[in-house]
Amino acid sequence: MAYRSLIIAFALASAPLAGRAQEAPQGPASDFAAAYAKAFADIDACVTLRDVAPGAEPRTSDAQACADRLPPCATFDVPVTVIALDRGLAPDANTPIRREATPPEQGVTLKDAFRTPVPWVYEEIARRIGPDAFGKSLSALRYGAPEVTTPVERMALGERPGGPRISPIEQVDFLARLKRGELPTSAESQARTVEVIPYDPIPDGLVAWKTGACGPADGAKTAWAVGWVDRGRRTTVFAAVERGGDQATGADAQRRMRVLLEDLALTPRAQ
Repeated sequence: MAYRSLIIAFALASAPLAGRAQEAPQGPASDFAAAYAKAFADIDACVTLRDVAPGAEPRTSDAQACADRLPPCATFDVPVTVIALDRGLAPDANTPIRREATPPEQGVTLKDAFRTPVPWVYEEIARRIGPDAFGKSLSALRYGAPEVTTPVERMALGERPGGPRISPIEQVDFLARLKRGELPTSAESQARTVEVIPYDPIPDGLVAWKTGACGPADGAKTAWAVGWVDRGRRTTVFAAVERGGDQATGADAQRRMRVLLEDLALTPRAQ
């Protein structure tokens, strides 16, 4: 399948309308096709929108591309955080995790590792869990195609065949279930994971982000920007992915995502 260089997915919901799909705001400022064309001009891309409520149908500009599974890169830190907290590898997101012969000696917390990022912390968690238990946990979370390969600590980086793969549609489904607290883990592990994800404040809410890029040095890179918008009583969950050369970065995916969110009137325009 030919890749479209960026794929985005959203989920929209308001508390009183849980269980009923909502359309994105209509009108010139939020016309989906126009906003998509502006944000991703000259980029091979696909966009999907869906309500965060269970059973909501997604809207996509390219259903096939949005269903294509890719390496999750650093966005894999989201399910790993859920699993680590649920399995008690860290009692909370503020307890340091240590690895022998790896500075700093005092360790790094899950919260700091997620936000900085510090990849070895998640590599150490994956190593401690092991491939068998990790595979079962990912399958239980319904996290894309949860193939676990060795070395387990680098399985999500797309450096070799195999390893977990997930599509933008599946990313959004996973994040929506996380936001609803419906993953098959403790409610505490899900709530603490949501709190770990960094965010930008906006009027009446916030935009939470997790970005990452990975892939073979001699091949097409994969770059993600995933997260959600909480604004007023509405939540919008999104996942964006680029494929390409050096221009495929998490920062670029995030920048384009900001433009799209503004043009869809899901976030206020920057002053």
